[in-house]
Amino acid sequence: MNTDVVTLSSKYQVVIPKMARQKLGLNKPNGQRFKVKRVSNTEIVFRKDKSLDDYLGQYSDAFPDNATAKLRQMRNKE
Repeated sequence: MNTDVVTLSSKYQVVIPKMARQKLGLNKPNGQRFKVKRVSNTEIVFRKDKSLDDYLGQYSDAFPDNATAKLRQMRNKE
């Protein structure tokens, strides 16, 4: 397993190296959510969080292709 060194910015941001993003399939340009778990005093783990699109994908037969857009539209009207 390769180890990359990253830097924590003054805004507490970390950039995931390109090779790691590609291997993990992190292709959303904005808004990819992660769960963060503290494993020990010196180790944390980031896990991709499921999005609405991921959940709808499980039920693709029940929802039209643009179900996410329709749901967002409905929320914005309220």
